[in-house]
Amino acid sequence: MPAVDDLRVKPVRGPWRFNASWLTARTMTAAASVAIVALFFGLWWALRAKPMPRRRVDFPPPPQLDAQISTAQERLKVNPQDISALVELGTLLFQKGKDSYVDAINDLEEARDLGALDARVFYCLGIMYQEEGLYPFSLTEYRRFLRHYPEDKEVRMLAAKLEYRMGLFAEAVADYDRLKFTSPNDALVEENLGLSLWGAKQVDRAGESFDHLKTFGGDFARRAEFYKGQIALEDGKYQDAADHFAQCGVSSGTIPSGTIPGLPPERVFTGIAMADQKLGRWDEAKAAWDEVLKATPKDLKAQAAQRESARRAAAAKRAAARAAKSKKT
Repeated sequence: MPAVDDLRVKPVRGPWRFNASWLTARTMTAAASVAIVALFFGLWWALRAKPMPRRRVDFPPPPQLDAQISTAQERLKVNPQDISALVELGTLLFQKGKDSYVDAINDLEEARDLGALDARVFYCLGIMYQEEGLYPFSLTEYRRFLRHYPEDKEVRMLAAKLEYRMGLFAEAVADYDRLKFTSPNDALVEENLGLSLWGAKQVDRAGESFDHLKTFGGDFARRAEFYKGQIALEDGKYQDAADHFAQCGVSSGTIPSGTIPGLPPERVFTGIAMADQKLGRWDEAKAAWDEVLKATPKDLKAQAAQRESARRAAAAKRAAARAAKSKKT
């Protein structure tokens, strides 16, 4: 261990001695570095904090909206290729509501084709394309927007949901993983991550995700049990499937104690019925198919399965009666 004296700063001799000119240059360099960092932080914050027009479905357009639209239209009369006026007009029409979407799309597409890089263009087009059912176009715009605002939770959720809907499960997993990193306690993100992992055939990870989802309790836990039951059913583990379904708060044996919010009842009872069939529980299977047909009375496959379950249940009862009779004799 060095002596205390060895830790003291000793004067430097020769050409490396500190002098005023070296100190001034060093100070100026440091100050310039700080100024550059501050400048970039300011630019980043200004861009990050830039207000974005969001859907206002619950509120009427503000009174000044029509006046602002007229102003933008007047600017375009002077210069039909005024990019900023096209962006302004398109976003204003977007905010006005669905009846103005066609005009809004036309203006924003023209602005984009002229080279507009304003992130509002991509956000508004993404929303409108989605609501018009143009999912691939919508996803493209969301991805463009996320290049400007990569941490925008709403748009990343929208993009991930579209990826899942379009069967792009690996891309959906990547987006939900990123969302979970920034929002680890968001039950909806966890649920959608689990579903995307399941779709991507990453069943082990999906199971872990659903186990975590159960910790949120309530309907999230009930849906997690259902998903686990479905995974077990697909894997041929029928008793495990039945055990998970029993934790959902829905039972075909007692005709149902409730449904699971967020899941179609026919889907829930189809899973229960199939597990009961595989376990030879025909009365329970018939009761579950009855519930499926209440929700979807024209489902031919469910009708056939219900009849088969009823037939098997009756046969089982007759066999049990014969066995009991022969035992007595």
